[in-house]
Amino acid sequence: MTKNNKNIKDLRFGFANKKRKFGINYWRFFFNGTNSISGSEQMFFIELEMLNPWISPTEPSLSFKPQTNITAEDLQYALAGTQSAQSLETEIIKMPSYCVIRVGKLGEDVKQLCSFFSVSEMNFHLKPFEIQIGNKFFSENKISGFLNLSKDELAEHPEYMCDSGHVTWELNYEVLKECCEGFKDSDQRWFPFGLKTLYSGKINFDGIDYIVDPRKCCGYIERFWGKTMPEPWFHISAEKLTSDITGKVLFNSAFAIHGSFNEKVSFIGKFEDLEISFLADKNKNSYAAIWDCIQMPEAEVIEENLLHWSVSLHNKVWVIDVDVYCKIKDLFNRSIELPDNSRRTMSLLEGATGNGEIKLYKRVGNTLEQIEHANLTKVICEFGHIEQGEI
Repeated sequence: MTKNNKNIKDLRFGFANKKRKFGINYWRFFFNGTNSISGSEQMFFIELEMLNPWISPTEPSLSFKPQTNITAEDLQYALAGTQSAQSLETEIIKMPSYCVIRVGKLGEDVKQLCSFFSVSEMNFHLKPFEIQIGNKFFSENKISGFLNLSKDELAEHPEYMCDSGHVTWELNYEVLKECCEGFKDSDQRWFPFGLKTLYSGKINFDGIDYIVDPRKCCGYIERFWGKTMPEPWFHISAEKLTSDITGKVLFNSAFAIHGSFNEKVSFIGKFEDLEISFLADKNKNSYAAIWDCIQMPEAEVIEENLLHWSVSLHNKVWVIDVDVYCKIKDLFNRSIELPDNSRRTMSLLEGATGNGEIKLYKRVGNTLEQIEHANLTKVICEFGHIEQGEI
């Protein structure tokens, strides 16, 4: 499941400097911090995304940016043949081309802040790997930066699809379990290269310090690139596992599930000394997968309503069942723009307070031997569908 360190580093950060005109290139960092005032925990994400960056390399181009209104006179010119309707349409619909950093909170008081820029503003260094965008920094073991978006600026730019506020982060990280498999074909690639990651440092969100303590850390990193995003988008990742068999915390265990790919989901898991993978880019008959995300029956108290992520995987050796529940009130609904020029977005429901269980069985002859039954907490869970465009 792993390759040598050099190959992993190439996969982590490769293609960032290559002029791929179309597609999405996506790094995602997840970690938790403790509120220095209340002592409560909060989950955060930091994303670096490149969307068709070389179409407009010197100036970010957002397709949802409000355009100059077409006047009746413009339409008359078009009807008379002195100005083409196609030119008017070009003024309205722009191919998205930008890089963006998003920083957000998951759980209570969800929000995200964004900063858009062009690929020409990014400084790349490959040995060692570093990306510098103004005061924002990404490397093989550190991420840092500052982001500020005022209410007035946001009112002028609704196309940012985010919130106002300010955030500063200074974090070191260490990948404890590296993984460079997940899914790969000619159109897209996903792998959870930081399947289990320790963070340390601090993030200040809207004036409140959150301490990121590696002893309490719940950390994860993944990488995706492709011509477009998988649809539907389905994701589960967990690294807080406690054995229901022994009662012990499984410190060396973590897993991630992602899709849909070829109408399946990929599974990457480490259970102490045991590593298991179900990869959707392999032979389609190598395993079977059933997965879904549905709303549970209405609760008496509306705040207790749940979404249920379920996955069942089996092949000739292994059977795995996963069930995760997350309160709907704790989910963040946000939009991620797709690389085409149809103004389509992925509407993503995202949470990090999921609870549930994973059951692992091994086939022994005609029977199933239970290898592990673990309870899950602080699970990252996502489900998304592509919304229709506006053309």
